[in-house]
Amino acid sequence: MSGRYYSNSQIPEGINTSAAHPALTFLKLIIAFVLIVAISGWLLGKSGGYVFSLVPFEKEVELAALYPDDIEETNLEMQDYLGGLIEKIVQAMNLPKVMKIHVHYVEDETKNAFATLGGHLFVHKGLLSQLSNENTITMLLAHEVAHIKHRDPIRSLGQELAISSGMALLLGKSDIRLLGKSGLYTNLKFSREMELSCDREAVNALVAIYGHANGASELFHVLASLTEDELIQEPDFFVTHPQSENRIAEITALVTKAKWSTSEETVALPDEFNLWLE
Repeated sequence: MSGRYYSNSQIPEGINTSAAHPALTFLKLIIAFVLIVAISGWLLGKSGGYVFSLVPFEKEVELAALYPDDIEETNLEMQDYLGGLIEKIVQAMNLPKVMKIHVHYVEDETKNAFATLGGHLFVHKGLLSQLSNENTITMLLAHEVAHIKHRDPIRSLGQELAISSGMALLLGKSDIRLLGKSGLYTNLKFSREMELSCDREAVNALVAIYGHANGASELFHVLASLTEDELIQEPDFFVTHPQSENRIAEITALVTKAKWSTSEETVALPDEFNLWLE
C-alpha cells in the first residue's frame, strides 16, 4: 500500500482580525448602549406615569401625609388672600370635591412657585413681589392648580420612580431622589406638554373669573425678564417650564382664536399687599 502524506493548509493572514477599526466598533457599541438607555428610560417614564395616574387622589393625599410637614404658616393675611383666589380658581376649573388645594406662602426671596403631591401648592415671596396685579397672580396660581387637576405631580413621581428603578437595574445604581426632606418640597419635573396644557387651562380659568384674558401674558414677560443670577437656585417653576417666549406665543394664539379681550382693566392688589410682603 502506497503511503499518502497530508499537511495542514496554511491559515490565511488576518482571519481573526475584523476589517473594521477597533475604535469604530467601540463607538458603535457606545452609541447602541446610549440608545438602549434612552429608549428604556422613555418607555419606563411613560409606563410609570400612566400607572401612577390611576392612583386615586385620596391615596396621593395619604402618600404626601407620610412625610413630615415642617411648613409653618406665619403670614396669615397673605395666606388668606391667596386662599381666596384659590377658591375662585377651584370653582372656575370645576375641580372634583375630593381635590382639596392647600396653598402655602413661603417667605423667602426665591422666585418660584410649584405644585406637588396631595394638592399642595407653594408660592414664594420672591415671585409674588414681581407681579403687579391680581389677574397675573391668579394666572400663576391657576397654572399650578391645573397641574394638580391633571394629576401631573403623581404622574411625574411615577415617571421618576420607574426610571430610577429601571436605571438601577441597568446601570447598577440610581441617583434620583424621589422626595425631598419634607416630602412636600419635591422638585417633580413636568414635561413640556404638561406645562402648555396647564397654561391653556389657566387662561380659561382667568377668563371665567374676570371676563377677559388681560394679565395672562404678563406672567411670562416677568419670567423672561429675570436674570440668570436670579435663577441660581434653579426653582422648579423656571427650570422645567418651556421658554417664556414660546408660552407667550401659545397664549396669544389661544386668546386670539377665542376672541378674548386683553384690554380690560386688571384688578389692583390689596392696599396692604406690600405690607404683607415685608
